[in-house]
Amino acid sequence: MKLAGYTSSPTAISDIQDLRDLTAEELKQHALFKPVVAEAKNRLALFRILDANFRQWTECLQSLLHPGAMDEDTVVLNLERLLLNYLTCAHHLRTHFESSFQQRFRTDSSEQKKYKMQLDALTQTSWPFAFFLDFRNYVQNQGLGLGFFKRKLTPTSVSIELTLNAAELLNTTKDWPRSKLAPAKGIMELVPLLRDFHAQMMQKYSALVIATLFADLPPAAEFYKKLAAEVAQKSPGLTMGFNDHGKMVSVPNDLFAELGLAGVARK
Repeated sequence: MKLAGYTSSPTAISDIQDLRDLTAEELKQHALFKPVVAEAKNRLALFRILDANFRQWTECLQSLLHPGAMDEDTVVLNLERLLLNYLTCAHHLRTHFESSFQQRFRTDSSEQKKYKMQLDALTQTSWPFAFFLDFRNYVQNQGLGLGFFKRKLTPTSVSIELTLNAAELLNTTKDWPRSKLAPAKGIMELVPLLRDFHAQMMQKYSALVIATLFADLPPAAEFYKKLAAEVAQKSPGLTMGFNDHGKMVSVPNDLFAELGLAGVARK
């Protein structure tokens, strides 16, 4: 099997250039990392789905800044739907990996303690992260999540007011165990809060999942990244792959970017 570069289109692979034979050690590493990459692409796709949900939410908000009248009931219903989809996806993602962790480490008290400490640290250092863990339960059990919405039109501008009222949330339920929501939070801007939560999910929480359940992923990423850099240096503009007796084998060039996790927080 040879290290190679190629160009590709939706229908064909072309301009294949063999650079050198892969070493025995490289073949061994590829055999080790191939199932790691396959599992990661399958299971970590949940983060890409979460990101797609967040993009739909932000694109909808952006569309509301276009001038012209809109039916407010329809707008509110759509925003409620998109927010619920996002929060449901975030919850499913967390429960999926929590279940995986418990299956793997249910009898390992050391790993249980370390995982709890890391998750607690994230909750304590990011109030939006803690809040939306609680808020999802509120939306599931108490009511819809949009809060106050107002689209304001002037002759020269369009603006959106989208807020949550801490006092009103607390009047509905006192169950805010992670965020310790208090009346002093007052009127909270939903859009930046959710944006901060999403960043924590895509960066720090994904890093926790990878460190706990996919420990071989960073070395796999580094292995393929070095080979991709070698191809880029010798044959600029080509994608790195492996040529297996005339058949191109697709392998990651930038694994975390291809998983949609280019912003994963590194320790």
